[in-house]
Amino acid sequence: MGIIIRQSISNSIISYVGIALGLLNTLYFYPNILTKEQLGLVQLLLAVSMIFVQFVQLGVVNTVIKFFPQFREYSEKNNGFLFLSLLIPTIGLTIFSIAFPFIREPLLSYYANSSLFQENYLFILPLIFGLVFFNVLNSYSRALNRSIPGSFVSEVYIRLGVIGLLIALYFGEIDYYVFLIGLTLCYVSQSFIMTGYLTAIRELRIKPNFSFFDKKLFKRISNYSFYSFFGGINNIIVSRIDIIMISAIMGLADTAVYTIAFYVGNVIVVPQKSIGKIAPSLISKYLHDNNLKEVARIYKSTSINQFIPGCLFFIGIWANLENLLDILPDDYRDAGLVILIIGASRLINMVSGINGVIITNSKYYRFNLLATTLLIVITIITNYLLIPLYGIVGAALATVVSLFLYNLIKFLFVWIRLSMQPFNMELIYVTLISALDRKSTRLNSSH
Repeated sequence: MGIIIRQSISNSIISYVGIALGLLNTLYFYPNILTKEQLGLVQLLLAVSMIFVQFVQLGVVNTVIKFFPQFREYSEKNNGFLFLSLLIPTIGLTIFSIAFPFIREPLLSYYANSSLFQENYLFILPLIFGLVFFNVLNSYSRALNRSIPGSFVSEVYIRLGVIGLLIALYFGEIDYYVFLIGLTLCYVSQSFIMTGYLTAIRELRIKPNFSFFDKKLFKRISNYSFYSFFGGINNIIVSRIDIIMISAIMGLADTAVYTIAFYVGNVIVVPQKSIGKIAPSLISKYLHDNNLKEVARIYKSTSINQFIPGCLFFIGIWANLENLLDILPDDYRDAGLVILIIGASRLINMVSGINGVIITNSKYYRFNLLATTLLIVITIITNYLLIPLYGIVGAALATVVSLFLYNLIKFLFVWIRLSMQPFNMELIYVTLISALDRKSTRLNSSH
């Protein structure tokens, strides 16, 4: 747990800096420099790209974390594991490039109501390239227990780049199209930065060692990657389907309001993200060693260690909601209720601990595909029903319902199969104290 604490602190500091920059972008630069349609396009391009990225990666990101302990051997250059990790998404990119002409027409038809998207959809291609290789190299770095560089690149570097581009756009140094080019280059350059870092620490070991692969190992990796592939697709679709559907049903302007609200409500996940960058590699190792006692201990500790700061963030956002909304232009004030609903959904996720990580790295990893498939069905149905009725609030409600059911299923599965559960009396105390603290804050504000 020492590694988790040390790197979690470093990752949390980076995440807090990233959040400060992100809030500056989200509450000030984005809504005051870009039109709602322009902001909506940026978020839609990223959402669509991230969905395609999951297809292209072919499940390799989770595979890196799962199997690296079996390949790790410094003198043998980790037995060519990085070569394999890069080869798989390269194959995926090749397949996607061949398939893209057939995907193009349905994609443009789905967003026939958005001329802005139709004019700029090709930015998806370089974004996919940049995101795929960054994800793989970052996952490899995390498997080496070096999660901090990837965190800095994704949390700080990207946001600083966006701020610079927005300032240049504001002063007329560039136009919106050049802004999109610059944004794309920021994402593409992430993979080159990670390549440079791995080279500097002498871990860019891409020489293959085919003799290490036997038929049994190849079958295990292929089988795991297959289930990880579909599980990853489902997860990213669930996390982005609201943006995809709002853009198609309501338009880019509503997408802009929703994404700003979503970002603010999502701020509370900083502790979860920090732990999530370190815990998978350790859980993989402990499960490989059959050290279930240590897995159970980490399961409980991550739940409470995520939930306490999550509650503090949620209370702080709720207490200062009007102040946050005052920073935004008047036509973004519909974001208030969405912020609170998204925040509540994230608390549900945080209190559930790392149940998904445990399932993904255990012999029961196939169940993750079933659970996430059910989640995506619930998410699509609830979004389809609630967005036309309640707009962006409906999308937020769909997120709460979906995540509650999803985490309930995973919690019950881990409890039944591995006899582990993350809850204890401390969680009840934290919940009660948080509720009382929020009530006290509300009473004080009313006076």
